Amino acid sequence: YKIVKKEAFTVIANAKTFPYEGAKESVPQFWQEHFQSGKSAVVCGWYGINIDLEMGQENFEYLIADPYNPQKEVPEGFEIRTIPAFEWAVFPCRGAMPTALQDVNTKIYTEWLPALKEYEFAAGYCVEYYDDPTKYEKGTLDENYYCEIWIPIKKK
Repeated sequence: YKIVKKEAFTVIANAKTFPYEGAKESVPQFWQEHFQSGKSAVVCGWYGINIDLEMGQENFEYLIADPYNPQKEVPEGFEIRTIPAFEWAVFPCRGAMPTALQDVNTKIYTEWLPALKEYEFAAGYCVEYYDDPTKYEKGTLDENYYCEIWIPIKKK
């Protein structure tokens, strides 16, 4: 992983709240619904953003999001959100979705976070950045598909 300082950024998003229990199944289903409903014409899904500002609640908000263009109108059913500036631990992830992403996520929470000495979790955000699937022969199911997981961190 690498540590990167990123300024705040604003996104346009299709948002939904989920319980943590069962999220491994329900979030990929939300992506399917997003594409099947035609909402991908507005937001193609550069980001998947998990927001749990209370950190430790039973539920979290999940956004399927793109960078926000203030010149464009926000259609009904979409929201504008600003993700604050942080130092982020950025984890590369390669392989077919959603399994490759879920595997890296599991390692982050079971291995990396517990072993941290200098840093700790800074806030209730987790950002998934997705590369353009049209660059890959099998799209997001390609064994070489690339995405990243960003975890906000701060010095202990």
